[in-house]
Amino acid sequence: MKKYFNLLILTALGLLLTTKVDADSKTLTVALEQNTQPLSYNNKNGKLVGYEVDVIKKINSVIKGYHIEIEAVSAEAAEVGIESGKYDLVGGGLFKTAEREKKYLFPSENTGVSTIEIYKRSDDKDIQTLDDLVGKKLSPVTANGGIYNLLTTYNNKHQDNQITIPLGESGELAQRYQNLADGKYDAVVMPSNFGADKIIKQLNLDVVTADEPVQVNATYFIISKKEQKFKEAFDKAVNKLKAQGTLSKLSKKWFGEDMFKYKITEE
Repeated sequence: MKKYFNLLILTALGLLLTTKVDADSKTLTVALEQNTQPLSYNNKNGKLVGYEVDVIKKINSVIKGYHIEIEAVSAEAAEVGIESGKYDLVGGGLFKTAEREKKYLFPSENTGVSTIEIYKRSDDKDIQTLDDLVGKKLSPVTANGGIYNLLTTYNNKHQDNQITIPLGESGELAQRYQNLADGKYDAVVMPSNFGADKIIKQLNLDVVTADEPVQVNATYFIISKKEQKFKEAFDKAVNKLKAQGTLSKLSKKWFGEDMFKYKITEE
């Protein structure tokens, strides 16, 4: 009986200590997109799941002094929210760009890797590289986004061989690939980490990628500039998860391969 009583006391003390640690942790909020499979999306039961959801959960298990709450939002609401102070960090498989680095903190450690692919109709044998996109009709891209920067960098280096870059929103990802298959576009330049292969298979489209990626990017969460100390804790947590092989395992789970095996060609 005495041993049992002592065990109860120890258990109670342990719970108190755990509660104290949790109470001392600063709670921050991350905005994750609710329709960007497989990064983060609502499954058929309405539950938010995906690679970045799992990454945040793993970070919470090792980070010191912080706890990250997840909020599912639209793509448009995410960056608006971090600028207004509603969110402390934002996901979405984001690339580093000069525009974003002016406004946000980027972790020292990337949490993902994305290959940039040219998607084309399988019967179009003429498209393999960025050079081949000159004179072709592309799906619209977002101004100042990663794909826009990739294409404008190409144009800056090839003054006599320019790619026409259409700006704007082109709708859901599935619609982009459907429009490509239907001939509205000649090519879609997109990161691979948005579940293109699954979408193309589900729609039974005759769409394939060029033989090689045109670029391999590190991807990040962006952090409010007010949270420098959190950034440092975040970096330590991500570095630990990488060393444990946790991010590689999550990559295999959600992307079907270890994306960290690719050599980064663009930060």
